[in-house]
Amino acid sequence: MKSLQREFALCLSCTAILSANCKNGIREDVNHRKMNVLFIMSDQHNANALGCYGHNVVKTPNIDNLASQGALFKRAYCQTGQSVPSRFSIFTGRYARTTGTYANGQLQKAEESTVADLFSKEGYVCATIGKHHMVMNASNRNHGFDVVEVPVGGHRPVNSLPKDEVYPGRSLVGESSEPNEKHSCGLIASRTIDFIRENKYRPFVVWCSFHGPHTPIVPSSPWSRMYSVSDVQLPPNHNIIDTEMPGVEGLMRKSGKFSSEMYHKQTTTFYWGLISQIDYNIGLVIDELKRLGLDENTIIVYTADHGEMMGEHKAWTKGTTAYEATIRVPYIISCPSLFDGGQERDELVCSIDLLPTLLDCAGLRIPSNIQGRSLLPLLKKEKTAWRDYIFTELGSSVDNDCVGVRSQTAKYVRFKKNGKVIYEQLFDEVNDPWETINHINNPKYVSTLNELKKALNDWETNVETSEPCLLK
Repeated sequence: MKSLQREFALCLSCTAILSANCKNGIREDVNHRKMNVLFIMSDQHNANALGCYGHNVVKTPNIDNLASQGALFKRAYCQTGQSVPSRFSIFTGRYARTTGTYANGQLQKAEESTVADLFSKEGYVCATIGKHHMVMNASNRNHGFDVVEVPVGGHRPVNSLPKDEVYPGRSLVGESSEPNEKHSCGLIASRTIDFIRENKYRPFVVWCSFHGPHTPIVPSSPWSRMYSVSDVQLPPNHNIIDTEMPGVEGLMRKSGKFSSEMYHKQTTTFYWGLISQIDYNIGLVIDELKRLGLDENTIIVYTADHGEMMGEHKAWTKGTTAYEATIRVPYIISCPSLFDGGQERDELVCSIDLLPTLLDCAGLRIPSNIQGRSLLPLLKKEKTAWRDYIFTELGSSVDNDCVGVRSQTAKYVRFKKNGKVIYEQLFDEVNDPWETINHINNPKYVSTLNELKKALNDWETNVETSEPCLLK
Protein backbone atom coordinates (compact mmCIF):
# COMPACT_ATOMS: atom_id res chain seq x y z
CA MET A 1 0.00 0.00 0.00
CA LYS A 2 2.81 2.42 0.90
CA SER A 3 4.44 1.66 -2.44
CA LEU A 4 1.23 2.52 -4.29
CA GLN A 5 0.87 5.74 -2.27
CA ARG A 6 4.44 6.77 -3.16
CA GLU A 7 3.80 6.12 -6.87
CA PHE A 8 0.55 8.10 -6.72
CA ALA A 9 2.32 10.98 -5.01
CA LEU A 10 5.03 10.91 -7.64
CA CYS A 11 2.42 11.05 -10.43
CA LEU A 12 0.78 14.04 -8.76
CA SER A 13 4.15 15.77 -8.52
CA CYS A 14 4.92 15.11 -12.21
CA THR A 15 1.48 16.40 -13.19
CA ALA A 16 2.07 19.58 -11.21
CA ILE A 17 5.43 20.15 -12.89
CA LEU A 18 3.95 19.51 -16.33
CA SER A 19 1.10 21.92 -15.63
CA ALA A 20 3.54 24.60 -14.53
CA ASN A 21 5.36 24.29 -17.85
CA CYS A 22 2.23 24.44 -19.99
CA LYS A 23 0.59 27.30 -21.78
CA ASN A 24 -2.87 26.69 -23.18
CA GLY A 25 -2.24 22.95 -22.99
CA ILE A 26 1.12 23.00 -24.77
CA ARG A 27 4.19 21.67 -23.01
CA GLU A 28 6.87 24.34 -22.86
CA ASP A 29 10.49 24.12 -21.79
CA VAL A 30 11.18 27.81 -21.33
CA ASN A 31 14.93 27.31 -21.20
CA HIS A 32 15.37 25.16 -24.30
CA ARG A 33 12.39 25.87 -26.50
CA LYS A 34 13.37 26.68 -30.10
CA MET A 35 11.90 29.51 -32.14
CA ASN A 36 9.27 28.58 -34.71
CA VAL A 37 8.99 30.34 -38.08
CA LEU A 38 5.74 31.31 -39.80
CA PHE A 39 6.68 32.82 -43.14
CA ILE A 40 3.65 34.26 -44.93
CA MET A 41 4.07 35.21 -48.55
CA SER A 42 1.79 36.53 -51.24
CA ASP A 43 2.52 36.69 -54.94
CA GLN A 44 2.68 39.99 -56.81
CA HIS A 45 1.56 42.34 -54.01
CA ASN A 46 2.12 46.03 -54.72
CA ALA A 47 3.44 47.50 -51.45
CA ASN A 48 1.23 50.56 -51.79
CA ALA A 49 -1.91 48.42 -51.47
CA LEU A 50 -1.84 47.93 -47.69
CA GLY A 51 -3.33 49.93 -44.87
CA CYS A 52 -0.12 49.86 -42.85
CA TYR A 53 1.79 51.21 -45.87
CA GLY A 54 -0.47 54.24 -46.00
CA HIS A 55 -3.37 53.22 -48.25
CA ASN A 56 -6.58 54.79 -46.96
CA VAL A 57 -8.99 52.45 -48.78
CA VAL A 58 -7.58 48.90 -48.84
CA LYS A 59 -8.62 46.98 -45.72
CA THR A 60 -5.84 44.79 -44.31
CA PRO A 61 -6.47 44.75 -40.54
CA ASN A 62 -4.55 41.55 -39.80
CA ILE A 63 -1.41 42.54 -41.69
CA ASP A 64 -1.69 46.01 -40.15
CA ASN A 65 -1.89 44.46 -36.68
CA LEU A 66 1.15 42.30 -37.42
CA ALA A 67 3.04 45.46 -38.39
CA SER A 68 2.00 47.20 -35.18
CA GLN A 69 3.41 44.28 -33.18
CA GLY A 70 6.63 44.09 -35.17
CA ALA A 71 8.68 46.06 -37.65
CA LEU A 72 7.60 47.43 -41.01
CA PHE A 73 10.31 48.19 -43.56
CA LYS A 74 9.29 51.00 -45.88
CA ARG A 75 12.16 50.55 -48.33
CA ALA A 76 12.27 46.81 -48.93
CA TYR A 77 13.17 45.29 -52.30
CA CYS A 78 13.15 41.88 -53.91
CA GLN A 79 16.28 40.86 -55.79
CA THR A 80 14.36 39.76 -58.88
CA GLY A 81 10.95 41.01 -60.02
CA GLN A 82 9.79 37.55 -61.08
CA SER A 83 8.50 34.62 -59.05
CA VAL A 84 10.93 31.71 -59.47
CA PRO A 85 14.26 33.55 -59.16
CA SER A 86 12.92 35.79 -56.41
CA ARG A 87 11.66 32.87 -54.33
CA PHE A 88 14.87 30.91 -54.75
CA SER A 89 16.86 33.96 -53.67
CA ILE A 90 14.67 34.18 -50.57
CA PHE A 91 15.06 30.45 -49.90
CA THR A 92 18.88 30.69 -50.19
CA GLY A 93 19.74 34.25 -49.17
CA ARG A 94 21.68 34.58 -52.43
CA TYR A 95 21.40 36.58 -55.64
CA ALA A 96 19.90 35.06 -58.78
CA ARG A 97 23.17 35.47 -60.68
CA THR A 98 24.87 33.43 -57.97
CA THR A 99 22.35 30.59 -57.72
CA GLY A 100 22.01 30.35 -61.52
CA THR A 101 18.22 30.70 -61.36
CA TYR A 102 17.81 33.93 -63.32
CA ALA A 103 14.23 33.68 -64.54
CA ASN A 104 11.00 31.72 -64.62
CA GLY A 105 11.40 28.48 -66.54
CA GLN A 106 14.88 27.83 -65.17
CA LEU A 107 15.81 25.11 -62.68
CA GLN A 108 17.17 25.41 -59.15
CA LYS A 109 20.42 23.71 -58.18
CA ALA A 110 19.96 20.93 -55.63
CA GLU A 111 23.32 21.76 -54.03
CA GLU A 112 22.12 25.21 -52.96
CA SER A 113 21.25 25.16 -49.25
CA THR A 114 17.75 26.47 -48.61
CA VAL A 115 15.96 27.64 -45.50
CA ALA A 116 14.54 24.12 -45.10
CA ASP A 117 17.95 22.48 -45.47
CA LEU A 118 19.44 24.71 -42.80
CA PHE A 119 16.60 24.48 -40.28
CA SER A 120 15.97 20.76 -40.71
CA LYS A 121 19.58 20.08 -39.67
CA GLU A 122 18.67 21.66 -36.33
CA GLY A 123 15.68 19.40 -35.74
CA TYR A 124 12.95 21.51 -37.34
CA VAL A 125 10.08 20.08 -39.35
CA CYS A 126 9.75 22.19 -42.49
CA ALA A 127 6.73 22.68 -44.73
CA THR A 128 5.86 24.72 -47.78
CA ILE A 129 2.10 25.05 -48.17
CA GLY A 130 0.77 26.92 -51.18
CA LYS A 131 2.60 28.36 -54.15
CA HIS A 132 6.27 27.45 -53.88
CA HIS A 133 7.01 27.78 -57.65
CA MET A 134 10.05 25.50 -57.32
CA VAL A 135 10.87 22.19 -58.95
CA MET A 136 10.32 19.77 -56.06
CA ASN A 137 11.31 16.13 -56.54
CA ALA A 138 13.33 13.27 -55.09
CA SER A 139 16.55 14.26 -56.87
CA ASN A 140 16.65 17.65 -55.15
CA ARG A 141 15.11 16.27 -51.93
CA ASN A 142 12.27 18.79 -52.18
CA HIS A 143 14.91 21.42 -51.37
CA GLY A 144 14.86 20.20 -47.78
CA PHE A 145 11.12 20.45 -47.11
CA ASP A 146 9.42 17.59 -45.26
CA VAL A 147 5.95 18.66 -46.36
CA VAL A 148 5.12 20.04 -49.81
CA GLU A 149 1.47 20.83 -50.52
CA VAL A 150 -0.11 23.09 -53.13
CA PRO A 151 -3.85 23.53 -52.45
CA VAL A 152 -5.58 25.18 -55.40
CA GLY A 153 -9.18 26.20 -55.90
CA GLY A 154 -11.65 28.96 -56.64
CA HIS A 155 -9.92 30.45 -59.66
CA ARG A 156 -12.86 30.19 -62.05
CA PRO A 157 -14.66 33.54 -62.17
CA VAL A 158 -18.29 34.41 -62.69
CA ASN A 159 -19.30 37.73 -64.22
CA SER A 160 -15.70 38.33 -65.32
CA LEU A 161 -14.60 41.56 -66.96
CA PRO A 162 -14.50 41.42 -70.78
CA LYS A 163 -11.65 39.16 -71.86
CA ASP A 164 -10.94 41.25 -74.97
CA GLU A 165 -10.35 44.26 -72.72
CA VAL A 166 -9.02 42.94 -69.40
CA TYR A 167 -6.75 39.92 -69.63
CA PRO A 168 -3.63 40.57 -67.47
CA GLY A 169 -1.15 37.75 -67.70
CA ARG A 170 -3.64 35.98 -69.97
CA SER A 171 -5.97 35.48 -67.00
CA LEU A 172 -9.53 36.49 -66.26
CA VAL A 173 -10.58 39.04 -63.67
CA GLY A 174 -13.84 38.70 -61.75
CA GLU A 175 -15.60 37.13 -58.78
CA SER A 176 -14.68 33.57 -57.80
CA SER A 177 -17.38 30.96 -58.19
CA GLU A 178 -16.22 29.37 -54.90
CA PRO A 179 -16.57 30.53 -51.27
CA ASN A 180 -13.47 31.18 -49.21
CA GLU A 181 -13.23 27.66 -47.79
CA LYS A 182 -12.92 26.26 -51.34
CA HIS A 183 -10.78 29.10 -52.69
CA SER A 184 -7.01 28.65 -52.67
CA CYS A 185 -6.80 31.39 -50.02
CA GLY A 186 -8.95 29.45 -47.59
CA LEU A 187 -7.45 26.07 -48.49
CA ILE A 188 -3.89 27.26 -47.92
CA ALA A 189 -4.79 28.88 -44.60
CA SER A 190 -6.68 25.78 -43.46
CA ARG A 191 -3.83 23.43 -44.29
CA THR A 192 -1.31 25.74 -42.62
CA ILE A 193 -3.44 25.69 -39.47
CA ASP A 194 -3.55 21.89 -39.61
CA PHE A 195 0.23 21.72 -39.95
CA ILE A 196 0.74 24.01 -36.95
CA ARG A 197 -1.63 21.91 -34.85
CA GLU A 198 0.07 18.69 -35.93
CA ASN A 199 3.50 20.06 -34.99
CA LYS A 200 2.73 22.19 -31.96
CA TYR A 201 5.16 20.19 -29.81
CA ARG A 202 7.98 20.39 -32.35
CA PRO A 203 10.00 23.32 -33.67
CA PHE A 204 8.70 24.11 -37.14
CA VAL A 205 9.21 26.28 -40.20
CA VAL A 206 6.11 26.70 -42.32
CA TRP A 207 6.07 28.63 -45.59
CA CYS A 208 2.45 29.74 -46.04
CA SER A 209 2.36 31.05 -49.60
CA PHE A 210 -0.80 32.45 -51.19
CA HIS A 211 -1.38 32.35 -54.95
CA GLY A 212 -2.82 35.87 -55.05
CA PRO A 213 -3.09 38.72 -55.62
CA HIS A 214 -1.26 37.43 -58.71
CA THR A 215 -3.51 36.72 -61.67
CA PRO A 216 -6.08 35.30 -62.01
CA ILE A 217 -7.49 38.15 -59.92
CA VAL A 218 -10.54 36.27 -58.66
CA PRO A 219 -11.57 36.98 -55.04
CA SER A 220 -14.53 35.27 -53.42
CA SER A 221 -17.62 37.11 -52.23
CA PRO A 222 -17.87 39.28 -50.12
CA TRP A 223 -14.35 40.56 -50.86
CA SER A 224 -15.09 40.71 -54.58
CA ARG A 225 -17.72 43.35 -53.81
CA MET A 226 -15.90 45.16 -51.02
CA TYR A 227 -14.66 48.01 -53.23
CA SER A 228 -16.25 50.11 -55.95
CA VAL A 229 -14.76 52.08 -58.82
CA SER A 230 -15.57 55.28 -56.94
CA ASP A 231 -12.97 54.18 -54.34
CA VAL A 232 -10.22 54.03 -56.96
CA GLN A 233 -7.83 56.79 -57.86
CA LEU A 234 -5.46 55.77 -60.61
CA PRO A 235 -1.77 56.29 -59.80
CA PRO A 236 -0.15 59.62 -60.73
CA ASN A 237 2.04 57.91 -63.34
CA HIS A 238 -0.86 56.09 -64.98
CA ASN A 239 -0.57 57.97 -68.28
CA ILE A 240 3.24 58.04 -68.39
CA ILE A 241 4.72 55.33 -70.61
CA ASP A 242 8.42 55.09 -71.48
CA THR A 243 7.98 54.03 -75.09
CA GLU A 244 11.76 53.60 -75.56
CA MET A 245 12.17 51.10 -72.72
CA PRO A 246 13.08 47.61 -74.00
CA GLY A 247 10.18 45.20 -73.60
CA VAL A 248 7.54 47.87 -73.08
CA GLU A 249 5.40 46.59 -75.97
CA GLY A 250 5.39 43.09 -74.54
CA LEU A 251 4.48 44.42 -71.12
CA MET A 252 1.51 46.30 -72.53
CA ARG A 253 0.33 43.27 -74.51
CA LYS A 254 0.63 41.11 -71.41
CA SER A 255 -1.43 43.63 -69.47
CA GLY A 256 -4.47 43.54 -71.75
CA LYS A 257 -6.18 46.04 -74.02
CA PHE A 258 -7.65 48.32 -71.32
CA SER A 259 -9.18 50.77 -73.80
CA SER A 260 -10.89 52.69 -70.99
CA GLU A 261 -9.72 53.91 -67.59
CA MET A 262 -12.86 52.31 -66.19
CA TYR A 263 -11.37 48.88 -66.85
CA HIS A 264 -8.28 49.82 -64.86
CA LYS A 265 -10.49 50.89 -61.96
CA GLN A 266 -12.63 47.77 -62.10
CA THR A 267 -9.57 45.54 -62.15
CA THR A 268 -8.17 47.45 -59.17
CA THR A 269 -11.31 46.76 -57.12
CA PHE A 270 -10.89 43.00 -57.65
CA TYR A 271 -7.15 43.22 -56.93
CA TRP A 272 -7.86 44.99 -53.65
CA GLY A 273 -10.58 42.47 -52.88
CA LEU A 274 -8.16 39.57 -53.27
CA ILE A 275 -5.68 41.31 -50.97
CA SER A 276 -8.39 41.69 -48.33
CA GLN A 277 -9.36 38.03 -48.70
CA ILE A 278 -5.72 37.01 -48.21
CA ASP A 279 -5.56 39.28 -45.16
CA TYR A 280 -8.65 37.57 -43.68
CA ASN A 281 -7.01 34.16 -44.04
CA ILE A 282 -3.75 35.41 -42.58
CA GLY A 283 -5.81 36.42 -39.56
CA LEU A 284 -7.13 32.86 -39.22
CA VAL A 285 -3.60 31.43 -39.18
CA ILE A 286 -2.26 33.95 -36.65
CA ASP A 287 -5.32 33.54 -34.43
CA GLU A 288 -4.71 29.80 -34.28
CA LEU A 289 -1.07 30.40 -33.46
CA LYS A 290 -2.18 32.56 -30.54
CA ARG A 291 -4.83 30.07 -29.42
CA LEU A 292 -2.14 27.40 -29.19
CA GLY A 293 0.10 29.70 -27.19
CA LEU A 294 2.82 29.69 -29.85
CA ASP A 295 2.77 33.36 -30.86
CA GLU A 296 5.40 34.54 -28.35
CA ASN A 297 7.85 31.93 -29.60
CA THR A 298 7.27 32.31 -33.33
CA ILE A 299 8.98 34.61 -35.81
CA ILE A 300 6.31 35.83 -38.23
CA VAL A 301 7.16 37.35 -41.59
CA TYR A 302 4.89 38.85 -44.21
CA THR A 303 6.26 39.74 -47.63
CA ALA A 304 5.74 39.17 -51.36
CA ASP A 305 8.02 37.68 -53.97
CA HIS A 306 7.66 40.86 -56.06
CA GLY A 307 5.22 43.66 -56.80
CA GLU A 308 2.51 44.42 -59.37
CA MET A 309 2.23 47.34 -61.79
CA MET A 310 -1.40 47.85 -60.67
CA GLY A 311 -2.14 50.42 -63.36
CA GLU A 312 1.15 52.29 -63.11
CA HIS A 313 2.40 53.32 -66.57
CA LYS A 314 -0.93 51.84 -67.81
CA ALA A 315 0.42 48.33 -67.13
CA TRP A 316 -0.59 45.27 -65.13
CA THR A 317 1.33 42.24 -63.85
CA LYS A 318 5.09 42.84 -64.24
CA GLY A 319 7.71 42.95 -66.93
CA THR A 320 11.46 43.09 -67.32
CA THR A 321 11.70 46.39 -65.50
CA ALA A 322 13.05 47.83 -62.28
CA TYR A 323 10.09 50.08 -61.50
CA GLU A 324 9.26 50.53 -57.81
CA ALA A 325 5.87 48.95 -58.50
CA THR A 326 7.48 45.59 -59.26
CA ILE A 327 10.63 45.45 -57.11
CA ARG A 328 9.47 47.16 -53.91
CA VAL A 329 7.65 44.72 -51.63
CA PRO A 330 5.74 44.71 -48.34
CA TYR A 331 8.11 43.51 -45.63
CA ILE A 332 7.01 42.95 -42.04
CA ILE A 333 8.72 40.95 -39.28
CA SER A 334 7.30 40.29 -35.82
CA CYS A 335 8.70 38.43 -32.81
CA PRO A 336 7.66 40.07 -29.52
CA SER A 337 10.09 37.98 -27.43
CA LEU A 338 13.08 39.33 -29.38
CA PHE A 339 12.37 42.95 -30.28
CA ASP A 340 9.90 45.78 -29.74
CA GLY A 341 6.91 46.26 -32.01
CA GLY A 342 5.64 49.41 -33.64
CA GLN A 343 8.84 50.02 -35.60
CA GLU A 344 8.83 51.70 -39.01
CA ARG A 345 12.24 51.38 -40.60
CA ASP A 346 13.74 53.42 -43.46
CA GLU A 347 16.82 51.30 -44.17
CA LEU A 348 17.28 49.73 -47.59
CA VAL A 349 16.59 46.04 -47.03
CA CYS A 350 16.53 43.07 -49.37
CA SER A 351 14.62 39.84 -49.75
CA ILE A 352 17.94 37.99 -49.34
CA ASP A 353 18.14 39.45 -45.81
CA LEU A 354 15.21 37.31 -44.68
CA LEU A 355 17.01 33.96 -44.38
CA PRO A 356 19.96 35.26 -42.32
CA THR A 357 17.48 37.16 -40.14
CA LEU A 358 15.46 34.01 -39.44
CA LEU A 359 18.61 32.05 -38.63
CA ASP A 360 19.84 34.82 -36.35
CA CYS A 361 16.50 35.09 -34.54
CA ALA A 362 16.50 31.33 -34.01
CA GLY A 363 20.06 31.40 -32.67
CA LEU A 364 21.44 29.39 -35.58
CA ARG A 365 24.68 29.89 -37.48
CA ILE A 366 24.52 31.97 -40.67
CA PRO A 367 26.53 30.27 -43.44
CA SER A 368 29.32 32.41 -44.84
CA ASN A 369 28.06 32.11 -48.44
CA ILE A 370 24.78 33.88 -47.67
CA GLN A 371 24.81 37.28 -49.37
CA GLY A 372 22.06 38.91 -47.34
CA ARG A 373 22.47 40.42 -43.88
CA SER A 374 20.64 39.73 -40.64
CA LEU A 375 18.20 42.47 -39.71
CA LEU A 376 18.19 41.49 -36.03
CA PRO A 377 20.70 44.20 -34.97
CA LEU A 378 18.44 46.82 -36.58
CA LEU A 379 15.33 45.28 -35.00
CA LYS A 380 17.01 45.39 -31.60
CA LYS A 381 17.91 49.03 -32.30
CA GLU A 382 21.61 48.39 -32.04
CA LYS A 383 24.00 50.81 -33.68
CA THR A 384 25.25 49.16 -36.84
CA ALA A 385 26.56 50.34 -40.20
CA TRP A 386 24.11 49.56 -42.96
CA ARG A 387 24.16 49.35 -46.75
CA ASP A 388 23.92 52.38 -49.02
CA TYR A 389 22.54 50.53 -52.05
CA ILE A 390 20.34 47.62 -53.03
CA PHE A 391 20.58 45.72 -56.31
CA THR A 392 17.96 43.99 -58.40
CA GLU A 393 18.14 42.00 -61.63
CA LEU A 394 15.93 40.20 -64.11
CA GLY A 395 16.83 38.43 -67.32
CA SER A 396 17.98 35.14 -68.76
CA SER A 397 21.70 35.67 -67.98
CA VAL A 398 24.19 38.34 -66.93
CA ASP A 399 24.53 39.34 -70.60
CA ASN A 400 20.80 39.66 -71.21
CA ASP A 401 19.13 41.37 -68.32
CA CYS A 402 17.78 44.46 -66.63
CA VAL A 403 19.82 45.40 -63.56
CA GLY A 404 19.15 48.23 -61.16
CA VAL A 405 20.83 49.93 -58.22
CA ARG A 406 18.88 52.06 -55.77
CA SER A 407 20.12 54.42 -53.08
CA GLN A 408 17.93 56.25 -50.61
CA THR A 409 17.43 59.03 -53.14
CA ALA A 410 17.87 57.71 -56.69
CA LYS A 411 17.80 54.69 -58.98
CA TYR A 412 19.87 53.74 -62.01
CA VAL A 413 18.68 50.98 -64.38
CA ARG A 414 20.71 49.33 -67.13
CA PHE A 415 19.30 47.11 -69.89
CA LYS A 416 21.72 44.74 -71.61
CA LYS A 417 21.42 42.53 -74.69
CA ASN A 418 24.20 40.14 -75.69
CA GLY A 419 26.49 41.88 -73.23
CA LYS A 420 25.91 45.41 -74.61
CA VAL A 421 24.07 48.22 -72.85
CA ILE A 422 21.06 49.14 -75.01
CA TYR A 423 19.11 51.47 -72.70
CA GLU A 424 19.44 53.28 -69.36
CA GLN A 425 17.14 55.00 -66.89
CA LEU A 426 17.83 57.35 -63.98
CA PHE A 427 15.10 58.30 -61.52
CA ASP A 428 15.01 60.91 -58.78
CA GLU A 429 13.19 58.97 -56.04
CA VAL A 430 12.82 62.01 -53.77
CA ASN A 431 11.26 64.52 -56.16
CA ASP A 432 9.72 61.96 -58.53
CA PRO A 433 8.80 58.83 -56.52
CA TRP A 434 6.38 57.70 -59.25
CA GLU A 435 9.24 57.54 -61.75
CA THR A 436 7.74 59.72 -64.46
CA ILE A 437 10.96 61.38 -65.73
CA ASN A 438 14.07 59.62 -67.00
CA HIS A 439 17.04 61.86 -66.09
CA ILE A 440 19.68 59.76 -67.82
CA ASN A 441 20.68 62.67 -70.10
CA ASN A 442 20.06 65.46 -67.59
CA PRO A 443 23.40 67.23 -66.83
CA LYS A 444 22.12 68.19 -63.37
CA TYR A 445 22.27 64.51 -62.38
CA VAL A 446 25.77 63.66 -63.64
CA SER A 447 27.26 63.17 -60.16
CA THR A 448 24.33 61.00 -59.08
CA LEU A 449 24.61 58.94 -62.26
CA ASN A 450 28.35 58.43 -61.80
CA GLU A 451 27.88 57.38 -58.19
CA LEU A 452 25.23 54.78 -59.03
CA LYS A 453 27.09 53.49 -62.08
CA LYS A 454 30.17 52.89 -59.95
CA ALA A 455 28.11 51.08 -57.30
CA LEU A 456 26.51 48.86 -59.92
CA ASN A 457 29.81 48.16 -61.69
CA ASP A 458 31.42 47.19 -58.38
CA TRP A 459 28.52 44.87 -57.58
CA GLU A 460 28.62 43.18 -60.97
CA THR A 461 32.38 42.74 -60.65
CA ASN A 462 32.41 41.36 -57.12
CA VAL A 463 29.29 39.19 -56.89
CA GLU A 464 29.79 35.52 -57.76
CA THR A 465 28.02 34.41 -60.92
CA SER A 466 26.87 31.04 -62.27
CA GLU A 467 25.73 29.85 -65.65
CA PRO A 468 21.93 29.75 -66.00
CA CYS A 469 20.46 26.53 -64.63
CA LEU A 470 18.52 25.55 -67.73
CA LEU A 471 16.04 22.79 -68.37
CA LYS A 472 17.70 19.82 -70.04
